[in-house]
Amino acid sequence: MSTIEDLEARQAVSKMQEIVLSAPTCFFASGLKQMPFHLCPMYAQDVDQDGGIWFFSGADSVHNELLEEDPRVELMFSNNGKHEYLAVFGHASISRDVEKVDELWGTMVKAWFPDGKDDPNLTLIHVVPERVHYWDTRDNKLVALGKILVGAVTGRALEVGVEGDLRP
Repeated sequence: MSTIEDLEARQAVSKMQEIVLSAPTCFFASGLKQMPFHLCPMYAQDVDQDGGIWFFSGADSVHNELLEEDPRVELMFSNNGKHEYLAVFGHASISRDVEKVDELWGTMVKAWFPDGKDDPNLTLIHVVPERVHYWDTRDNKLVALGKILVGAVTGRALEVGVEGDLRP
């Protein structure tokens, strides 16, 4: 079982930053009107002070095309080593903000955009969260496993973590 601990404002953004920046690769789902929706791994570059999540994306990508039709997205982050998980539902917008590109640019990004910051295919996706839910064990893996084993042996439900909604 988990304790429910909803977080708001700065605490919510801090929790999002903690989880996203420790495991920045997520499954990014777009085209939510269709089944199956489009899903691929994406690397989050930043979580801003308002809880917005930023990604680099190709102008010619399937995501960008689908976001033009329907801006709704679902992001699923998983840090298995720490047993931290984050689900984000929100709306995405596509940007070519030069200042934000400068702020987020790193050497690894050049692998996808060989012409650098001026690559005509380079865009940013900015996801503004609307509903966010997290799960966190609060304990290390060994302690969490021990609690689960004790619960299995005794038949009692033990608290193994915390979860809640985040409202940035």
